[in-house]
Amino acid sequence: MKNGFRTLVLLLICGFAAGFCNGLLGAGGGILLVLSLGALFGKTAANGRRFFTTALIVMLPLSALSVRHYAAAGFSLPANPWPFVGAAAGGVAGALLLGRLSAHALRRVFAAVILLSGVLLWR
Repeated sequence: MKNGFRTLVLLLICGFAAGFCNGLLGAGGGILLVLSLGALFGKTAANGRRFFTTALIVMLPLSALSVRHYAAAGFSLPANPWPFVGAAAGGVAGALLLGRLSAHALRRVFAAVILLSGVLLWR
C-alpha cells in the first residue's frame, strides 16, 4: 500500500504541474504528463500510446477550465474560429496516425516537437 500511496502522490504532483503549465502558459501540460508518466511507468509501446491518450483526456477539461478562468479575468477570447477548425482537423489526423506509428517513431516525433518549440521560443 505504501508504494501505491507514493505513486498516487507522484501522479497528483504531475497533474498539478501539468495544470499549472496549462493555466500559466496555455500549453505544455500535456508534454509534462507524457514525460512524467514515462518516467514513472516505463517506456513500453503500450504505455507510450496510453500516456499520449491520457494526456489528451486530462488536457481537454483542463484547457476548458483555463479558458473559463482567462475569460473571467477579462482576457478576450479569440473571435476567429479558423485556428480551432485547423486544430480539430489536425487532432483527428494525429489520432488516426497514433495507432499506426511505432512507439519509437512516436518518441522521435514528440522529441522533435519539443526541440522545435524550445528553439523557436529561445529566439
